Amino acid sequence: MWTLNRAASQFTPPAFSGGRGGDDIDRLFITHAANGTLIIGTETNGLKAWAYTPGRELTIPVGRDTTMRAASRWDGERIVAEGRQGDMTMHEVMSLSPDGHTLTIEVMTTTPNDTINNRLVYTLGQPVGACEQWAMPCKEFPQEVR
Repeated sequence: MWTLNRAASQFTPPAFSGGRGGDDIDRLFITHAANGTLIIGTETNGLKAWAYTPGRELTIPVGRDTTMRAASRWDGERIVAEGRQGDMTMHEVMSLSPDGHTLTIEVMTTTPNDTINNRLVYTLGQPVGACEQWAMPCKEFPQEVR
């Protein structure tokens, strides 16, 4: 699990789906599948997971109800994704620190009216705190035997 380091990040809310619009997400779950696909999920089901398969164009979320087609590729140790939806373009770069403990996602979105740059910095395995504080908090249920 990756936890957003807000102090090290610079973003304009709403900062997600990876800085492309949508809810701010403090935690990410990322799987790198054997076929090379990166699957990025969030802590809650309020935002759809998305995936990048380098060399292919896939549909990714860019807000709660909008998607775009984006192509991704490896650029050395970084994955670069670029897409377009109508008059909006997106350029996203995901990179790991040399020790593998810091993930940086840099996203530039451009519309006819503006260009927004977001830089989201995540730390691997940072403590998540008590489950009562999670976006989908835990609950105690009675342990009755019937």
